Amino acid sequence: MNDTVFTGKLRQWNKDKGFGFIGQSKGKRDIFIHGSELQGLSRKPRIGDMVSYQVISSKGGETQAINGHIKGVSAPQSRSNTQGKSTQKLVTFIAIFFGIVVIVNIVKYFI
Repeated sequence: MNDTVFTGKLRQWNKDKGFGFIGQSKGKRDIFIHGSELQGLSRKPRIGDMVSYQVISSKGGETQAINGHIKGVSAPQSRSNTQGKSTQKLVTFIAIFFGIVVIVNIVKYFI
């Protein structure tokens, strides 16, 4: 794999099959990209999107795009991160609740 990052415009997209073709510079054939190679999308690819990508040669000798990113399309928030924060809040609430119960029972004991 070459580390060079290229940019091109998405010229075709087959939403049913999840792949498309990126237009390269003049004189070069459009390059295949599979939907699984488009990273961190918050929406579906659209014809005309500017895509940055890297290139590899497939087993059949054809070139294809990998590690694609659609310019201007931000990544969705990670659900696991949000879920982790809510779990942490719940654990903190339970700890504080039990702490208060223990303090109240200690105070009752001495009164």
